[in-house]
Amino acid sequence: MSTAEKLFLKARSLPEEAQDAVLRVVEQLAVRYPAPAAGPLTMHEAAELRGRLAAWEEDWDSPGMEVYDQP
Repeated sequence: MSTAEKLFLKARSLPEEAQDAVLRVVEQLAVRYPAPAAGPLTMHEAAELRGRLAAWEEDWDSPGMEVYDQP
């Protein structure tokens, strides 16, 4: 059973006022933790992104830039 299903089962047994409070909390969490983007990039989106990043390639590959790869 998913966490969402567990929350639903628990929340539906609460009084209406408490259910409203649970909904408000969930809405606040949805703002704080937005859903990730829907799926991977399409071929068109990937090509467009590659084109935009191409301007940075020379700087990215220049000597000394590997220092930014360190955690």
